[in-house]
Amino acid sequence: MTTTKADAERNLKEFLDQHGRRGFLRLLLTNYLFELAMYYLHTEKNPVVKEDTGYRFYVDGKERVYKPDEIERFKQDLRRACEKKALLIIENLKKMEILEKVDTDFMADPKVAKLVQEAFESLTQT
Repeated sequence: MTTTKADAERNLKEFLDQHGRRGFLRLLLTNYLFELAMYYLHTEKNPVVKEDTGYRFYVDGKERVYKPDEIERFKQDLRRACEKKALLIIENLKKMEILEKVDTDFMADPKVAKLVQEAFESLTQT
């Protein structure tokens, strides 16, 4: 079943009505951080580990495959950790008085765009 543009617009409007822009930003950042972490774990881009991290995501150090519920529990824990980071990013944006500018085209202002980038990097690099 495909979603039409009208369905997507209605779903987005309902979500925004229920959770507001801050809720949308929380969800967007949480999902972005989660996907970024999963990509990092599934590729050999992880400089700390000198082996195929995609393989290690599914197989423990004793060459036993993790059970699906263990993998799912890990993903749920990771998503919760990403949500905490997302909330910290939002708080930093609020403290820097950037959050209220989300209603406008804030990325058009280079100073604001730079502050958003710095706020995001300050929390994602820890």
